[in-house]
Amino acid sequence: MGNAMRRNIVNPFICNGYEGPLYFCDREKETEEMCSTLKNGRNITLVSPRRMGKTGLII
Repeated sequence: MGNAMRRNIVNPFICNGYEGPLYFCDREKETEEMCSTLKNGRNITLVSPRRMGKTGLII
């Protein structure tokens, strides 16, 4: 599918699928904390209600 066929996303809160890092915003601090924790060999548990961005955060 070419760029002409790609849909124009207006709502930043995507409900279906993963649209890429452009639409995943304001998680810089959380990403840095996760990377630091994992690099130090510690475990992480992500807990939140459905559709809050857990999968997008780890992709």
